[in-house]
Amino acid sequence: MEFLGFAVTLIVVAIIFFKPAWERLAFGLFVTMWLVELVMFVAHSSSVLPNMNL
Repeated sequence: MEFLGFAVTLIVVAIIFFKPAWERLAFGLFVTMWLVELVMFVAHSSSVLPNMNL
């Protein structure tokens, strides 16, 4: 899943570099990906969902 985070970050940088007017889209993508990775980390490290391999 980290690869997906890196890929989305690369896309965000490309959007900001080539289409600065779309910075709201880039920020939305960045925040969404950050939240997805945060949820996956919490789900993986918590005892609420044991034995969950992501």
